[in-house]
Amino acid sequence: MKRVLILQHCWDDPPGLLLEILNEHTIASELTDVESESVPDVTNYQALIIMGGPQHAPDDQQYPYLKKEIKQIRRAIQADLPILGICLGAQLLSLALGGIVQEHHTPELGFYRVELTENGKADPLFQGLPGYQQIYHWHSDVFSLPTEAIHLATNQNAENQAFRYGKWAYGLQYHMELTPEMLDTWLYHPEFREEAIRLAGADKLEQIEQEKSTLYPIYNEQTRVVFENFLKLSNLV
Repeated sequence: MKRVLILQHCWDDPPGLLLEILNEHTIASELTDVESESVPDVTNYQALIIMGGPQHAPDDQQYPYLKKEIKQIRRAIQADLPILGICLGAQLLSLALGGIVQEHHTPELGFYRVELTENGKADPLFQGLPGYQQIYHWHSDVFSLPTEAIHLATNQNAENQAFRYGKWAYGLQYHMELTPEMLDTWLYHPEFREEAIRLAGADKLEQIEQEKSTLYPIYNEQTRVVFENFLKLSNLV
């Protein structure tokens, strides 16, 4: 049976919309909570999805499980497994490939567009997009491009928004897994709302609330395009 391994780092960032799409295509998946469970042997799966989270990727002292996770990511790379790293997942992929992850001068939070580079426009992951992707950000760290990685997307706030290594190991600095319910949790759960205001200010949250009715449908549509492209690359559909 074709199976996808999903690595989750926190309760509030499950695979969400991506899992909905997997289920629509009747693709089996297995979810591992890396905070409490050991990462299984990635070579037993047909693709690997690495979710986001609040952890600082290089801090394996505070988060010792990240070191073991990075070892499994390297195994996936060596096994030529299709990989999709999202936000923290992209940062871990960059680290696994010898890149650097560090705090950025400007946290990004909210709806943004990332512009595809010329390589991005030609990449099979982004076929069907109009030269950009409507995404959602929540991150304070950024990754460097690993050696031999292909730069795929950028914006004015952070140069490195997406990369590909090899045939199909992708790192995306942004989120594309949000359902409307997950977005509401991020906006209105007291803990997350307080953190969002600290990072971006109350005005930014008001802007997101005003934008979500018009931008989320575009986000949803373009996420489906990109993720189904990933499933095709992975020979899962």
